[in-house]
Amino acid sequence: MTLEEYIERIDGFEDKKPSEQIPYFGYFLVTYLGKESFTAKAIDDCFVQLHLPSYSNISAYLSKEKGAKRLLKGKDGYVLSKKVSDAIADDIGEIKVKAPSTDLFPIDIFDNTRDYLKKTARQAILCYDYGIYDGCLVMLRRLIETLTIELFEHRGIKERILDKNNNYLFCGDLIDCLLEEKTLWTIGRNTAQELPKIKKMGDLSAHNRRFNAKKSDVDSIKAGLRIVLEELVHLINYEQH
Repeated sequence: MTLEEYIERIDGFEDKKPSEQIPYFGYFLVTYLGKESFTAKAIDDCFVQLHLPSYSNISAYLSKEKGAKRLLKGKDGYVLSKKVSDAIADDIGEIKVKAPSTDLFPIDIFDNTRDYLKKTARQAILCYDYGIYDGCLVMLRRLIETLTIELFEHRGIKERILDKNNNYLFCGDLIDCLLEEKTLWTIGRNTAQELPKIKKMGDLSAHNRRFNAKKSDVDSIKAGLRIVLEELVHLINYEQH
């Protein structure tokens, strides 16, 4: 999101005083540009970019707001207090997403894996937390597919899970290949029993137009899910790659 697009979400932004605009700029820099903190110069650059009259002494303003606890000292600059940040989020209609719970499985299973895997796992957990159970099951199937592919890739045998057009096999065939391998790894009995159940529920949510998953459907595979995920992550052994 550009700065111009961002301020269009704020009612009457250009009518606000420069001192009132500064916290919005700080929110933009941290939330949308991914900065750890913001400086007086970064705030002034926002005024310049938008061709708006700047505040007379931004450094003094930031110091004063820090004293009033509306700003906090961050790394190489300032950050908004939670109260100010939450107020701005409400003002611009920001969707607040809570941290994933441990109700489906602990996200730290994926701490030493890959960022895209942790993002997929996070989406699956949040779908469960927010009652989006079809989405949860589809994301779990995707997670199983990705882990299975990465296991074969990391062991240097990905050709075993490619079709004649060099595309990866579908989920059911991937699981079959995973369970059939006996030389490089042995899948535990619990994982072998649970994998087809997870795949089946994911298929229903993805392909059956008359099926709408309920919490009980996800809960029926939850007990074995953690075992499956931990075993696959352990077999891949990301710390050695």
